[in-house]
Amino acid sequence: MAISTETFKINAGWAKSDLITQMESAFTHLGWNAGTITGYVVGLSSFWGGGDTNASDTYHSVFQKSTSGIGTGASFYIIRDIHGVRTINVNRPGVGYTSGELITISADDIGGLGNGAADLSFKVCVDETVTNGGSYGIAVTNGNNSSYNFLGADRNGPVGGGVSVVTIREGDTVSVANSWSNSYYPQIKNPTPVVPNEATTASKGMLAGSDTSVTFGEEYDFRTKIGQAGTYYWSTNSQNNVYGTESGRLVITEWSGDPSDRTLVGYGTATEFWDKNLTATSPWGTAKLTIQPNKRYGDAYHTFMARDTSNLDITTGSGWSFYDGSEYYGDAGNGNSDTANYHGGTLRKHRFAGAEYLDMSHWSVTDSHSSPDWGSAWSTQVMRTGTVPTGGNTSFDLDLNLFKSGLDPNFVVFSYKAPTLSSTDIADNTFGTWFFHKFVTDVWDLDHVFMGGMTRIIFSGTSVDPFITFRTYMTVKDPDNSYYHGKRAAEFGYSNYWSGQAINNYVDFNVKALSMYDNQQHETSARMYYRADDDLQRVVGGSGDTTGKDRVTAVANSNKVLKGIPLNGLLLPVPYYIPDDFVLIQFHYSAPAANIQQGDTVTISGSEVYTVICGSYNQTDATRGILFCARTT
Repeated sequence: MAISTETFKINAGWAKSDLITQMESAFTHLGWNAGTITGYVVGLSSFWGGGDTNASDTYHSVFQKSTSGIGTGASFYIIRDIHGVRTINVNRPGVGYTSGELITISADDIGGLGNGAADLSFKVCVDETVTNGGSYGIAVTNGNNSSYNFLGADRNGPVGGGVSVVTIREGDTVSVANSWSNSYYPQIKNPTPVVPNEATTASKGMLAGSDTSVTFGEEYDFRTKIGQAGTYYWSTNSQNNVYGTESGRLVITEWSGDPSDRTLVGYGTATEFWDKNLTATSPWGTAKLTIQPNKRYGDAYHTFMARDTSNLDITTGSGWSFYDGSEYYGDAGNGNSDTANYHGGTLRKHRFAGAEYLDMSHWSVTDSHSSPDWGSAWSTQVMRTGTVPTGGNTSFDLDLNLFKSGLDPNFVVFSYKAPTLSSTDIADNTFGTWFFHKFVTDVWDLDHVFMGGMTRIIFSGTSVDPFITFRTYMTVKDPDNSYYHGKRAAEFGYSNYWSGQAINNYVDFNVKALSMYDNQQHETSARMYYRADDDLQRVVGGSGDTTGKDRVTAVANSNKVLKGIPLNGLLLPVPYYIPDDFVLIQFHYSAPAANIQQGDTVTISGSEVYTVICGSYNQTDATRGILFCARTT
């Protein structure tokens, strides 16, 4: 079958952000944008159970044992200290959840029954707009670290004096103003576990509030979510009055129950990336690419970032989180909501989700390096899978050309070309050429690993020794190679190590052209079978004596179009073979200095015609080399 092509153009004068919108349009054309999802977990209620392992442990990405609803895919970042579970954060947000849905975490996943752990339960909250909620203002009028008074009103009427109880409903907003102190920390604490008189940090049990002081006259707003009904404690600062002497309570009752009062918030569309920021120092966009539905790791999340106009960085992970919590908690700046790292929080915003060293490199979900919004530091600090060159010729149009297989519609070659840029060979105006790993194989199971790789097709244009390199990126890379790469990537099974550290995250498979018969081939090169008339005559000694009449018959001539190209010939077993409508062709054209370009055609017969995608060739006394092509007829 013939391939199909499509071109996405950005005009001369383009900027970094245009690279992101261009890629977004390409994904839309392919139907690779995942569409809209709802039921996205953005918070938790109080929790119960968990047991006590008498140890301090962190579990980075724990999936549910069961749920009372139909939500799938959420995972949680759980912190335990010697008193038991203290903090649960949303890691993977999942899909299809409803607020109030009861999640149970298996004891086996948080230390084991034999070590004192028990099943852990909590209710989740999803991102939704709740109408018919009220707003209530409370002022802290006096007090100290052990008790203080409120003045104001809640759903039950006036509040004031003594140990105050403030009652509101899910969906309500309560504003707490500082009317008595230059250093006040409004915090709402999870009621469990109760450890009397312990001076513990705010990261253990804080449901909402501020970890920085609210000055006199300022107020802090907290909007409750459906699913957070329960009783909570007030706290005045990050160290004291946490689980000791009670200073006040916040009682959250259940929402109205009227379905018309709630509207789920959706993320992503069929025509847009899931998440993006075109105004960041390094503009970026994230696509959810479904490879095998109904598998735990059946989706790959590709983030594209343009740190400059010459390169597009591509990072792939097994999960993604949009949410920053600011709608509910207020924004503390630098990519974090005030309570992002506390109980019920969503950790860093606009980030890869999963476990450190498994789904990403050594940057954890609590670290700014996992977040594209970290901006300019992406170039040196943030993990990435691979980089493809764009050419950086902003004074010329830039095309993103797509070549889609007719045999396997999931196989698409992407290639950048500046069509009006002058050239003497293909490498002058054709740049990054690659394909994503979007295939099913029996080499691995996406219930356990995710597709984290991509393959670049690298070519040199004019070359003394023409060859094409298939550079297969196997997993996300730590930028300085100092730590392990993402081990849950399926392709990681082909990675190499030195002294316990990853050396690189790619492997190069070089295919050389034997049409350059007068050039010595490297022993480790892959070669295409090639025999030609002018190389079949008798040669005697080292002088090139051709006086003899003996020859290999011309019937032995061979220069077949090569099909069945492995994704990478250095990977055993080969996880995927490129469809047969993409081929390698080696050639020998008698005219020197021929400028073969992407889009030129190679005709084998009237029914077998190929278009050139990229290639490498010598232009000295003839033009000869190797081309990567796609069949158009």
